[in-house]
Amino acid sequence: MDIYEEIKKLTEISAMSGREDRMISYIISRLKESADDLHVDKMGNVTATYLGRGENPPSIAYFAHMDEVGLIVKKIEDTGFLRLERVGGIPEKVLPSEFLDVHTLDGTTSVRGVVGNTSHHLTSAEKKFSVPAINEIYVDIGCRSKEEVLSLGVDIGSSVTYVPNFMKMGNCIVSKSLDDRMGIYTLLALAEHLETAEHEATVYLIFTVQEEFNVRSSTPTFKRLEPDAAICVDISPACDTPELEGKYDMALGKGVAIMYMNFHGRGTLGGLLPNPKLNQFLEEIAKDELMNCQKEVVIGVITDDAFTQLAGTEGIPMAHLSIPLRYTHSPAEAACVKDIEDCAELMCLSACKFGRHVDLSRGC
Repeated sequence: MDIYEEIKKLTEISAMSGREDRMISYIISRLKESADDLHVDKMGNVTATYLGRGENPPSIAYFAHMDEVGLIVKKIEDTGFLRLERVGGIPEKVLPSEFLDVHTLDGTTSVRGVVGNTSHHLTSAEKKFSVPAINEIYVDIGCRSKEEVLSLGVDIGSSVTYVPNFMKMGNCIVSKSLDDRMGIYTLLALAEHLETAEHEATVYLIFTVQEEFNVRSSTPTFKRLEPDAAICVDISPACDTPELEGKYDMALGKGVAIMYMNFHGRGTLGGLLPNPKLNQFLEEIAKDELMNCQKEVVIGVITDDAFTQLAGTEGIPMAHLSIPLRYTHSPAEAACVKDIEDCAELMCLSACKFGRHVDLSRGC
């Protein structure tokens, strides 16, 4: 599986939160031949099961989210311009003059648009250094009336996403929605590995929905499966650029990160404090295999595992692998290819080494 071609394909698939059907279909097409069981729940979460050995094997789940940040059309002006609301953490600062795909309400096609940006020659001095709020932003799709917009199949409720733009940049890749298509890539790489590798445990590969919107939509899947352990695969902001240098020890090219705490940073949204023994299990594998690994503690990030750890009757031991990513939630996210490959390798090794001998108990 060529990493460049695969991630390019994944980032080209539009899958805004709540509109993940194209990605769901793609995942099904990729795994229907290899998985022992393939299940799609009513939310849209996809679970591919690879059965372990014996009558009652332990189970471990690996999961990553299929959705991407986006916008939704909330109003069509009589003059044909579109007004938007954010779906997930789209930063307003990146939007002026940005090219966007505006999808028809039925999701079958899209039209290209551009976010309006006041002509430089007529921008007032006080607005030259300000970021427009979302209620000031509009999209131009070349229509001159509301009726013309509707005739294209675009309506209130249409989803809006960044334009596909994958490219190579040195030993890095740059694209929209690397968060979390890199994680999806590692799950597909693990699926390919499990076709031939021996593994004691039953392995669940879970492709989740709506992480960017509410980070809770995967909970029914974990309540249904109640695996003995689970590992989330997502991104973490790299702090190796000039404006973030030194904020956290997270950099491109230094390997996948094993997370020790993440937290949204405000309110009751919480975060994850992973199972210490599951982290130790991953650390020991990385050490034995001489793999580069980073350790992560970050405030301002929250992912699926913040809530899925609470699923079932006793909770689920969780760990989290992060792939460092620059320029998160922008149309030009950047990651190191080697970090992605290291993450996939650690997942493959841990899936095959996980068994009843792995002690995840607390208090001893």
